[in-house]
Amino acid sequence: MSINPFVPQWIHQMADSDQAVAFFAYQSLLESVLRTRDEAEQSELAAALGEALTAQAKSGGAGSFRDNAFLAAAALETANPLHPPLVRNHLARLLGYLPVEKAVPPLAAALQDLEAREMARQSLERLPAPQATAALISALNAPGPVFCTGIIASLAARGGPQSLSAIVKAADDPQPEIRAAAVMALGAFPDPSLDAILERHNAPVARARLAATLRSAGNKDASDHIYKSLLAGNAPEAQKKAAHLALQSS
Repeated sequence: MSINPFVPQWIHQMADSDQAVAFFAYQSLLESVLRTRDEAEQSELAAALGEALTAQAKSGGAGSFRDNAFLAAAALETANPLHPPLVRNHLARLLGYLPVEKAVPPLAAALQDLEAREMARQSLERLPAPQATAALISALNAPGPVFCTGIIASLAARGGPQSLSAIVKAADDPQPEIRAAAVMALGAFPDPSLDAILERHNAPVARARLAATLRSAGNKDASDHIYKSLLAGNAPEAQKKAAHLALQSS
C-alpha cells in the first residue's frame, strides 16, 4: 500500500489564501491520517508530513556574504521554513495522530521551531514511542520558562522512570516557574520517596496530590503517613482539611 498521491498537494493547499481550499486540504489530510491503520502506511504518511514540517525554503543565503565567512555561516544556520506557521502547526498536530516512531524525529526537530513547538510538544506527549520521551526531555533546555513548564506537564502525563528523573532534576532549576511546575508534577508519580523532595520545597499542595496518587495506586500506608504529616505541620487549612477527610474515609 502507499499513501494517497494527493497528500503533497493537500500540504501545499493548507496555505492557500482561499480559506475553503485550505480547510478542505486540512480535512482531507486529517481523514487520511485517521483512516490509516496499517503501520507501514502510517510510517510512510508520517515521513511525508514530517518532511514538510521540517522543510526549509531554498535561498541564496550565504552567497551574498561570500567575502564574510562569519555572516555566510550565520546565513546557512538561520531557519527559513518552507511552509508558514499555520501549516507547520497543522502538520505537527497530524503527526500526533500517527502512533509510529517515524513521527518522532520531525516533531523533535519542531521543538526548536518557536512558531510550532507548542503543537509539537502536545503531539509528542501522546505518541507511544519511547523516543518521544527522550525528545521532550531534551527540550527542557529550550529557552522560555513557560514552554518548559509545558514540557514538564507532558513528561508527567507520559510517566515512566525517564520522565520522573528529568522532573526531579527540574525541581532544582534556577528559574522559579520551572521549579514550581516540576514540584507540582512530582505529585503525579506514585513514589513515596518523592515526599522528601516535596517537604524540602515546602510544597503542601504537591504533597497532598502525592498522597492522593499513592492512595489511588493502592499504597494506603504511605498515603496516610503524608496526610498525618500535613495535619501535624504548618500546611494551609485547605490541605489539612483534605488530609482529615482522606484519613476519615480510610
